[in-house]
Amino acid sequence: MNPSLKIFLTIFCYISAVMGVVTAVLHGSAKPAQTTSAVIAGVLGVLFLFGGMALSRRPRH
Repeated sequence: MNPSLKIFLTIFCYISAVMGVVTAVLHGSAKPAQTTSAVIAGVLGVLFLFGGMALSRRPRH
C-alpha cells in the first residue's frame, strides 16, 4: 500500500473513532436517551479505532 494513502487512512480512522465515541456519549446523555443511535455510534467508533490501530502497526519481519 502506498505510504501516503496508509497515513491518510490511519488518520481518518482515528478521527472517525473519536467522532463515534463523542457522538455515542452525546446521544447517551440526551434527554430522553437515544440508546439505539448511541450504541451504533459507539460500535462504529470502536471499529474505526481498531482499524486505525491495525493500519498504524509496524510490519513484522
